[in-house]
Amino acid sequence: MPYILFGFAFVFFKIISPIVQFDRSTTGALTLTAGISSISFVGFPIFELLFGKEGLQMGVLMSQAGSFVVCGTLGIFTASYYSSSEVSAHKIVKDIFKFPPFVAFCIALIFNISNFHFSLFVTDILHKIGSPFTVLALISIGLQISYKREDLRVKPLLYGLFYKLLMAPILIFILYFFILGEHTFLGKISVIGSALGSMNTATIIAINYGLNPKLASQMVSISIPLSFLNVGVWALVISYW
Repeated sequence: MPYILFGFAFVFFKIISPIVQFDRSTTGALTLTAGISSISFVGFPIFELLFGKEGLQMGVLMSQAGSFVVCGTLGIFTASYYSSSEVSAHKIVKDIFKFPPFVAFCIALIFNISNFHFSLFVTDILHKIGSPFTVLALISIGLQISYKREDLRVKPLLYGLFYKLLMAPILIFILYFFILGEHTFLGKISVIGSALGSMNTATIIAINYGLNPKLASQMVSISIPLSFLNVGVWALVISYW
């Protein structure tokens, strides 16, 4: 689902941007923020509430092997592509492998494949080091947010929210329930995951690459609260299947 969602976002904003006259910076910001859901920060508690322990387990898989990998690869590719006047394959690959979370993910994957496990003492330290991440991410994004009339990016914001909160879950719902016939737990949790707000890390990437930082911040700060209502609607819809 995270790969499909991002692929649709890239194509959607690539097509409409010349029509509605969005610049490259705005197009890149919308692709990143509307194309990647906040699976871990917002999704985990929602998945557990709606689907129990199995929902949380699937959420972890959807986050680590899905949205996080999308953010660290396709997300960096998109940020590099839209932030540069001249696109270079070498620069894009270099940016991906310079992205610290992606490097950490690759190291963790190697440890996992080699069946290496840290001691409980080291694991506890790593948990304590990583625990402030969400708070720091929200502070970083929050400091960028401005709702002054002159700073509000109304038109692109509406297009971004339209894709993230309406078009994305409808696309996944149609694909899974009608085309693939996946009326199961997998289909239901995929629809809920697509209806979530924007991913914090994707927003930070957009800001770091100078892709319309004010719009990127507004997307995450508005889409996350609205997504709680959005998830409620879609939870009601899928309960009939």
